[in-house]
Order: sequence, then structure tokens, then C-alpha cells
Amino acid sequence: MIKLSSQIDVSTTEQIVETSFIPKLLIPCEAPYRDESRHHFPSLVAIKARQDAPNVRLVEEFEEAISTAQAVWIIDKHLFCEDGQEPDHSFRIKKVVNWFCTDHLQTLKILTGYHDSRKIIVEAFEELKLFVTENRDKLAPPITIELSFTLSNANCIHDRFAIIDNELWHFGATVGGFHRDVNAVSRGWNADTHDAVQFFDTVWMMANANGKKY
Repeated sequence: MIKLSSQIDVSTTEQIVETSFIPKLLIPCEAPYRDESRHHFPSLVAIKARQDAPNVRLVEEFEEAISTAQAVWIIDKHLFCEDGQEPDHSFRIKKVVNWFCTDHLQTLKILTGYHDSRKIIVEAFEELKLFVTENRDKLAPPITIELSFTLSNANCIHDRFAIIDNELWHFGATVGGFHRDVNAVSRGWNADTHDAVQFFDTVWMMANANGKKY
């Protein structure tokens, strides 16, 4: 069982629909190098600090964007796969699930690859849905969660992508910035302008053509 955060992230800030974006390049790095490196390639000491970190620092801007989002779509074959020779996937699964423990999210779709722990992942998201539903105001909109582990059926995808509301994100490595080697994240692209929603729908249809998501 994946333990959810004990407190739902409720924001009292009025939600504003943003229609224009400013593209940015973000590079995940460890403290104390983040302030000097997050928009630039890291120095040698920053590279080594990240390689040696027990749990790497993620892209905080990505987590912040999710915390106030209404819709999140993700394409990432290895989203739930921890790195290393003897990986323990439980930490990764817990971290990803807890991203979506918010008061605003209405739609979540994740298209990923086959995973031995897919039953645990599905159960964790079912717990999330129940937890969010019970903690939201009764008049608040419900949350819809769709998971598919069939990305290999759409064998035309290499990179990782996310759409948060109408903002397109592109990841050189795992969505969220879990990878400990040097990798970059690009955000601030209008999803409609780049046909990202249409692309996601197409890939989702390709991957789930046989009707099976697990």
C-alpha cells in the first residue's frame, strides 16, 4: 500500500487561466547549486553532487504547476521505474501518486510502459481517487484518473511529455526530473499551438487499440 500525504494541498489562490507562456529551460540539480544552475548546465561539482545524492532533487516548478492544475496528461515509458541495479520502485510510485493529491485536479491521464508493479500502481491511484473525493467539498468537481501501461504498442515515442492544463512540457529524461545524470526540461509551450493534445489523443488511441490498458 502506498501511503498518501496526510494533508491535501488546498490553495485559496484564485485560479487564473493563462493563455500565453514563456518558454524556459530547466536543469534539475542539487542544493546548494540549484539557484545558480537550474537555468544553466551544471558545473562539475554540481554534476557529482547529483550523482551522489541518495534521492535526487526533482523539478520543483513541475510539482508546483501540478498543485494548481485542473488537467494533467503524461507520456513516459519509465515513469514508475526507479534507477539502479537493484531498484526499489516503491519510493518512485509513492512520489508520483502524491503529486496529484491536490484540491483542483479534475482529469489525469498517464500513458506509460509495462511494469511488474502495475497492480500496486493501480491500487495506489484508486486510493488517491478515494482520498481526494472524501477530502474535497461535496460541490467540488470529481477527479477522473486513467492509467495505461501499453505505451509499447505505440512504438513511435522516444521522448517524455506532459501537458499541464494547456502548457506543454518536454523532458529529456523521466517526467519530473528523477534521473540523476544531466538532463533538461523544457516548459512554457502552448499545447494547442503545437498540436500536443491531438498528438496525445493519437498516441493514446494507438497504445490502447486492443482495449487493454494493463
